[in-house]
Amino acid sequence: MILTLIIVFSVLFPLTHILMSHGAIRSGLIKTLHGLWPFRAFYSLVSFLTLGPAVAIWWGHRELGPELWDLPFWVGRGIALPLMLLAVVLLALMLAAPSPASMLPGVSKVHGVLRITRHPMNIAFACFGLAHLLTNGFLGDVFFFGQFFVLGFFGSYHQDARMLNEKGEPYREFMNQTSVIPFAAILRGRTRLDADDLAFPLFLIAVAVFVALVIFHGRLFGVAVF
Repeated sequence: MILTLIIVFSVLFPLTHILMSHGAIRSGLIKTLHGLWPFRAFYSLVSFLTLGPAVAIWWGHRELGPELWDLPFWVGRGIALPLMLLAVVLLALMLAAPSPASMLPGVSKVHGVLRITRHPMNIAFACFGLAHLLTNGFLGDVFFFGQFFVLGFFGSYHQDARMLNEKGEPYREFMNQTSVIPFAAILRGRTRLDADDLAFPLFLIAVAVFVALVIFHGRLFGVAVF
């Protein structure tokens, strides 16, 4: 029963997120709720009512269900730690260059962290989810952490479709110069990353937060990184 609840709420969180922000459904909800901000309040409430129970139930019942994989310690950590560092850096740098697809949108201009990915918050969640999927192979853990990867990664492409429909050619041009997958646009020569794009003070803060999370992970979350 507990495993079923973890799975159900872990599916509902990304599913409701994507459905409520989808085309006609989103427009209908905005009209029914009489405005964008009431819609956002309702959106947040649904998110709380789906993610909250998932967190509460999973926290007390980790490592539940059959173990689907168990990667060697250094293999799992060797991939998970860089992913988590990237996640923290993206969250910090987005403060200096918010995405035009965020709740408080920035401009459709390629600068700062948007050169790395045009969806820094979403991809940060995706990196968080993937990092923890690698090191937690039990079925309940897979669904719990998998929801963050699904929402972050696939939600980015869903947002692109909506923004392209709303903003048209300016957003298409923005997409042509950027990428969802981190560093893909840079590797393909669509854009280039300069030192100024890293917003150095925020970058240093992000690295410090990451180091602190690694050191105190055992005390904070009950599982030591090393």
